[in-house]
Amino acid sequence: MNTRMKYALALVLLTSACVNTTMQGGATEREICYQWGSSLPTRSRADTKQTQDEIQLAYAKFDLVCGG
Repeated sequence: MNTRMKYALALVLLTSACVNTTMQGGATEREICYQWGSSLPTRSRADTKQTQDEIQLAYAKFDLVCGG
């Protein structure tokens, strides 16, 4: 993971400490997480390092907000 991605992930982690990071609400919140999870990018062996880092960050954000 390059330095820029590390800083972005650190920022997400730091700011997430200020809010409830797990969506435990009602049907709307569950649907948001379902749709978001369904739209996450898939991985490929042909991905560049930058694409791999961006996909990893997308999954990390999803895990923080929706709890996996």
